Amino acid sequence: MGESNEYRITSPQNEMIKAVVRLSKKSERDETGLIAIEGAREIAQAIRAGVALEGVYYCPEIIATDEERALLVTLKKRNVPLLSVAAPAFKKIAYREDSGGFVAVAEKPHQGLDDLRTDPGALFLAVDAVEKPGNLGALFRSADGAGVSGIIISAPKTDLYNPNVIRASLGTVFSVPVAVTRTQHAIGWLKSKGIAIITTSPEADALYTAADMVSPCAIVVGSEDTGLGREWLEASDLSVRIPMKGTADSLNVSVTAAILLYEALRQREKR
Repeated sequence: MGESNEYRITSPQNEMIKAVVRLSKKSERDETGLIAIEGAREIAQAIRAGVALEGVYYCPEIIATDEERALLVTLKKRNVPLLSVAAPAFKKIAYREDSGGFVAVAEKPHQGLDDLRTDPGALFLAVDAVEKPGNLGALFRSADGAGVSGIIISAPKTDLYNPNVIRASLGTVFSVPVAVTRTQHAIGWLKSKGIAIITTSPEADALYTAADMVSPCAIVVGSEDTGLGREWLEASDLSVRIPMKGTADSLNVSVTAAILLYEALRQREKR
């Protein structure tokens, strides 16, 4: 990638533009080991998390806010390769209108259980077979806000670095430690670390507020359509329920997770 003052892309048919567009597909991300990160806030989060940026495409005509201008200064100070892109070409690689004029290409971060750290106050969120990128992104935002030790994604149904996941997470997909693994590996790892597994069920006897969430634990949420899989339910140390006073028998998966995570935070702050 050339420096911005040496080269400017003007054509939407430029091969480098086409290469970025292809990163919208999981198969291309898997093959190249690269991901696209759109948006000033999201790129700033990735930088703070130590994600390796291959280069950044930016559109001077779109950059307008102090936050966006500050990011450009940061990128230049860090000697990140920059490419200036004319508006018609930038539109080709932008997934949304509020990108702030930035799309980065970065190395896909490693996501293994061995990268997660445990301590006496460990709090994990385990996410099983969630399909919708918006829900997965929202789960990251709640986990980030509650200060979890990490997120474990089992039986993934959507790619962690789908552009819509990154967008919905506001970049917290980079700031929260995460591991993607098989369900049995996730369960075995939690059991080996002495971390209690807490699941939710409308039929559970215990209210979520009665659960001990001060001790090391993992709150597990499941698929939007079918809920938690059998393996997680059988491995559960405690099943809890959230009171439902209306006609619906369940909440959106990201709402459920937020309620439980913030209950854990409330209990821990009272210690």
